[in-house]
Amino acid sequence: MALKMIRPDRPTHKKRLSAAEQGQRANRMILRRTLVLMVVCGILAFVPLIVTLYQLMIRDHDKYEELAINNQTRSTSLTASRGLIYDRNMNILASSTTVETVFIDPNEISKKMEDPKNSGLLDKIATGLSEILDVKPDFIREQAADTDYMYKIIKRKISEDLADKVRTFITDNDISGVYLETDAKRYYPYTSLAAQVLGFVSTDNVGSEGLESYYDSFLEGTAGKVVTTKGNYGSEMLYTYEKYYDASDGDSLVTTLDTTVQYYLEKNLETAISKYDVLNGALGIVMDVNTGDILAMANIGSYDPNNYLEIYDDTTASELEKQYQDAESLNQNSTQYKDAIAAYNTAVATARLRQWRNRCVSDGYEPGSTFKLITLASALDSGRVTLNDTFYCGGKADFEGRDQTLSCWKKTGHGMQTTEQALGNSCNIAFANIGLKLGGEEFYDYVKAFGLMEPTGIDLPGEASGYFFSKDQLTGASTASLISGAFGQTFKITPLQLVRAVSAIVNGGYLLQPHIVSEVLSADSNVVQKNERTVLRQVISSETSATMRDLMEYVVTTGTAQQAKVPGYRIGGKTGTSEKIDEYDENGNQVEDKIVSFIGVAPINDPKYVVLVALDTPDYVPGTSYTPTGYYISGGLMAAPTVRDVFSDILPYLGVDPDYSDSDIKAINVAVPNVVGMTEAEAKKALGEKGLTYRTEGDGDTVTDQTPVGTAEVPGASEIILYMGAEKPTDKVTVPDFAGCSVADANYYAANAGLYLQAKGTDQTQNYVTVTYQDIAAGTEVDRGTTITVEFTDHTALD
Repeated sequence: MALKMIRPDRPTHKKRLSAAEQGQRANRMILRRTLVLMVVCGILAFVPLIVTLYQLMIRDHDKYEELAINNQTRSTSLTASRGLIYDRNMNILASSTTVETVFIDPNEISKKMEDPKNSGLLDKIATGLSEILDVKPDFIREQAADTDYMYKIIKRKISEDLADKVRTFITDNDISGVYLETDAKRYYPYTSLAAQVLGFVSTDNVGSEGLESYYDSFLEGTAGKVVTTKGNYGSEMLYTYEKYYDASDGDSLVTTLDTTVQYYLEKNLETAISKYDVLNGALGIVMDVNTGDILAMANIGSYDPNNYLEIYDDTTASELEKQYQDAESLNQNSTQYKDAIAAYNTAVATARLRQWRNRCVSDGYEPGSTFKLITLASALDSGRVTLNDTFYCGGKADFEGRDQTLSCWKKTGHGMQTTEQALGNSCNIAFANIGLKLGGEEFYDYVKAFGLMEPTGIDLPGEASGYFFSKDQLTGASTASLISGAFGQTFKITPLQLVRAVSAIVNGGYLLQPHIVSEVLSADSNVVQKNERTVLRQVISSETSATMRDLMEYVVTTGTAQQAKVPGYRIGGKTGTSEKIDEYDENGNQVEDKIVSFIGVAPINDPKYVVLVALDTPDYVPGTSYTPTGYYISGGLMAAPTVRDVFSDILPYLGVDPDYSDSDIKAINVAVPNVVGMTEAEAKKALGEKGLTYRTEGDGDTVTDQTPVGTAEVPGASEIILYMGAEKPTDKVTVPDFAGCSVADANYYAANAGLYLQAKGTDQTQNYVTVTYQDIAAGTEVDRGTTITVEFTDHTALD
């Protein structure tokens, strides 16, 4: 039988809590809830603080650290010493001198003046600095008014003497808020020499124009700084923390320029401008044909990079001053005044850019007949033309595919000419035929190979690439572009492009990359960068190059460039006269301006140097090709003698030895030895050593006087007068007017006046050769035996 488990009975009622127990239980419940709520609220209250701390201490740590440092310290910049610029002989072309810049802290001054006892601080600063620095007190007050700033410049780049006066003023008057910082000022010891090549440095020490701009990243260095702590209101503390960060000096440049060659080039360009009344300046380049080294590059008019904002052309400066005075005469509240001042500012900016511009690399021009060298070299190298070819010139000719009749500069024509004579005569009609023989496609390819459709790559800023015809223009049905291009017209190249191309013609055919910096040196004189001879390609054969050298010499000995002859040296080259066919006057008429040029190479039998000279717009009588003083405007009569004088100066200096022929002796000056006190035999020997002859006056045993005096210069093989006891005449003589005289007449007048005549120019003696220049003006009173230099011109060579 199964057994059952019987559960005991559960009570049927709960035990009631007392009132006190119920109250305690409720209090514990409220306390727990309150604690939980407090914890939750506390956590929520600290979340924004934690987020803010995270932002300040972690996410934006660097930002607020920088702000804190800036608030507690003052940082003063230390300008790095800019690198030097040297010429090839280590003459300094540009250097930097230590100067100082005065600045104020407007914020500090304002805070200081909140104290009543410092209420006159700004007036004291304005008065004191204005007297020392020659600035207006109102300017200082205007700078101090910008209290949001802690750096306002009062005057830049002052001398150490002025800086000492400012320091004394600060110390003696217990001045706050005025500071000095070390700065640098660029100095160009040769002033305007090679100004466009060197460029200049702005007030912020940034290279502007020229080498200063192109190599700025090398030259500038890295600025340093001095960090110091500062007290209330930004003032400096008596005992302070200081940290010094050294500046790293910039690298220096060693250029290929030669200051002596540059001087001679600029001197002769300035002489040409004065001699031929050139209106728009001149330019010139001297380059080593075998290396691409630029020895000189000049633009006249120029400027002084020490004062680069000043307008250096007197005429332009006067015109601008008048424009400014006219503007200032207007009502300053009127629209006319504002327009006039704006026009004046634009004119000043234009004038500055014009004088800073390096036209040798930045401006294209029509090369004119100098380009015939490229055309002929291309035609000979291609085999399309030979030296045995002949070309007829009747003064004018018509060509198929060209609408206009082509005229030669010689209206009567040159008749039948060989290839050599065609170049010597600079005959446009012959070169039109040479261009047609060459053909447009090959002409284009050779011009491109000579580098005339691309920048040369020289290390100067702002280089242009010029403009030449497209292949389609040269190969189409029209022959106009091919014909005009063959003799150097209706397109533009830069002067440097022409110099490089002609160098390739004479150096064996090698196209080089020109350069103006040979080395970049670190502050401790280690070589950072080196620019060496760079051959881009061979354009023509060495045989064609040798032929072209002979032809170029023929142009100087027999052709249009006879004025380029230099005694003792063999010169080759080509003349050029080009019009400005794309320029018009205010009435819309094409201007009559011309650019006359000559490019020469010496010695042409062993080429070393090429010289290009271009004279922009010799003054002219409207409707004619003559200057008001009677010069015919042409490269042969103006630019060729200028290059001759450049070669005469630079070749002996550069160590190129002359080789004088018998005919050259009379064309060079020799110094007369002082033979006073010698016997006749002794004097004869001394004079003979100089290639001079003599005649005597009197019958004494020794020389008592001589004409000319010792050390005077006379033409070689001249006759010296020796006074053997006879009295020497002491009266002055009047210099004749040699202008227009033939060779025979000029010699007669000189001898009759007791003067020596040194002849330059052509050595021809025909009647069409006359004097066009004399270095001592007619009518001048001079001593007997004075040498007058005259220039003989062949008036049949007019290109």
